[in-house]
Amino acid sequence: MARDAIARLYDVDADSVRLENLDNKGRYQHGIIRFRAKTGKSVALDKLHESITATRLSGGTNMGVDYLEITARGDVSMRDKGELHFKVAHSGQTFVLGEDPETKALTRLRAHLDKGAKVAGVTGRVQGWSGRFPDVLKALAGDSGQSLTLLVTDFEINGK
Repeated sequence: MARDAIARLYDVDADSVRLENLDNKGRYQHGIIRFRAKTGKSVALDKLHESITATRLSGGTNMGVDYLEITARGDVSMRDKGELHFKVAHSGQTFVLGEDPETKALTRLRAHLDKGAKVAGVTGRVQGWSGRFPDVLKALAGDSGQSLTLLVTDFEINGK
């Protein structure tokens, strides 16, 4: 269901959408849905939200999402009070960068920026995309137009 909703998105390469099952023991199957944008495109998270909301996942289901992890190319800039922002290339989407407590990648990213490095891309988990689908979709519905927080798990420096 979520896989089909993702595959319908205009900017998603429909051939790239894959469901990888992790648990086939007769219980609820946990899995990972992997997909990528079409070449030269960027997947708009508001459209992803809209597409999943249009399915029965927005109703009384117990299905959920553990996290939404994205990898994107773009630019990092410093804003007020030392807050780092990431602007996705070829898109209006921006994220406030936050620290993932397990990886401490944002701390390492700041160290590279302090040395004058330029960031080419960031991988992270989008804050708010965790929980039962109905709850997640309702909570995120009020966030349109606002910058979401991306908890950085990895990054790429230009030339490395």
